[in-house]
Amino acid sequence: MRIDDLNRTPLTQSAEKTEQAAEKKSLEQQNTAAAGTDQAEVSQLAKALSASDPQRIEQLRLEVQSGKYNVSAEALAQSIIDAHLKE
Repeated sequence: MRIDDLNRTPLTQSAEKTEQAAEKKSLEQQNTAAAGTDQAEVSQLAKALSASDPQRIEQLRLEVQSGKYNVSAEALAQSIIDAHLKE
């Protein structure tokens, strides 16, 4: 006795459908980006920090870019603890 799976589709059709779906998704993502729907908001804290001392920020940026900016692990940990305790 032979049993056939009548709902079985050939692999080529399945692969084509997968490729079409991937292309459609890619086009949708491109259209979304082209339409300018992405958004970013800067927090009030970030705005306050950026306006405080532009020279210091530029100095830090240059240090980070050159690889000379080092932060003590203890100082970082203490800052995190202090910020948490203030909340």
